[in-house]
Amino acid sequence: MKLQSRILGANRIFGRRAPVGSTDVDVADIPFTNMQSLAAELQQSAQQGQFEYPRNWVLVAKTAAALLVVLSVAHAGLVLMQMARENGNELATLLNWTTLGVVLSVAVSAVVAGFLANLFPTLHITPEGLGISELTGKRYIPWKQISVLRVMELRSQGRYVVLVPFTGSTKPATPAPMLRWLPTLLGASGWGGRGVMLTSDIKDFDRLLQLIVSYMVSATGQNPNLVPFEAYVDEDAVMPIAQLLLDPETEIVRIASNPVSKVELYGISSETTDPPISWKSVLLKQVPIALVPALLLVTDVLMRHNERPFVWQHALWTLMMIGFGIAELPFVAMLVRAVGDLMVGSGQFNRTVRAYLELQTPRAILLMVGAGLLGIGLPAIFTQGLWFAGIVLTTLLTVRYVQRVYYMPVTHTLLAALGTFIFQFSLLALYFGVR
Repeated sequence: MKLQSRILGANRIFGRRAPVGSTDVDVADIPFTNMQSLAAELQQSAQQGQFEYPRNWVLVAKTAAALLVVLSVAHAGLVLMQMARENGNELATLLNWTTLGVVLSVAVSAVVAGFLANLFPTLHITPEGLGISELTGKRYIPWKQISVLRVMELRSQGRYVVLVPFTGSTKPATPAPMLRWLPTLLGASGWGGRGVMLTSDIKDFDRLLQLIVSYMVSATGQNPNLVPFEAYVDEDAVMPIAQLLLDPETEIVRIASNPVSKVELYGISSETTDPPISWKSVLLKQVPIALVPALLLVTDVLMRHNERPFVWQHALWTLMMIGFGIAELPFVAMLVRAVGDLMVGSGQFNRTVRAYLELQTPRAILLMVGAGLLGIGLPAIFTQGLWFAGIVLTTLLTVRYVQRVYYMPVTHTLLAALGTFIFQFSLLALYFGVR
């Protein structure tokens, strides 16, 4: 069911009440609101202007974020104090590789903590703009700077993911990197876009969207009677990583299909060519995924400088790990194409390149969490366990993708599964060998 129909059928952003007894509303039959109803929405926002996620969710996320920051700083302090004590308490002795490793570990933990702290934001609807609660107070986004809302429906779950994009500076105009990084990580804003991510799990979700759209209409100064709902809400947005994390089966079906192909009986595509690949764009997206294990290796080696000194060979192996990480994308794509050529006579390469970019993301997220745990002083076995879990998860997702793209049973995907698993595990083995 469309978001517009759902909201209009309940409390209405635009239009009149739904007929008695109806459960859905035909969008074409809904007239636009008048200025009086819009004014009523804005006036009521003063009475219901704060929207929160379930308190348990917020408490767990923010507690985990705070612990990551505090424990990483405490661990860094203990390491540096012990190192200074062993070298005669001279500050000059702290200028070494171990200190660099400690700084990197704190930075990684802070980034992971930032994502956790911003997963479940508390939003405020005010005449000044959309407010976001932060540790140092509230940050406001003026209504005139908010662009068209991007909405993705998770059909199998009856939930929604929404990006509230904006341009310009916030109030206060202090840096807010998570408003850029979180939408980018979830594939909601593309490269460089900023916005506030929220889901329909937030309390009074329908009401929140009504008020946001109402203020957006008011900020434009246009006559709301003449502006359609679609001018403010894009209900067909695609957020690939968010859907892969929240509804993986639906996302796998989407990436396994060819949007430009003709489909015949039984859902088999009659065209085997996908749109061409822009390798520059693809590899730019693969590089951050390849950098995560390399960052983990460098941080681990530098922090253990006293046990095993950092040498130039470590830098060489790190570059090699990055190269292997970049090569993973075309390797798996060629492997999946070979499976298709053997089993059904037609392999998919271009489509798999785009798909595998997404399928690796959960592993990269687990690796970043593992690097954060390393930064707070936990034994490396926890990080390695998360890395291995990411390998298994990526392999399973790839198997499901191969099943969907070629319409074959799981037993026929053995070659793709083994090849994907072995290539990923080789990076983990390289990490063990170098550290």
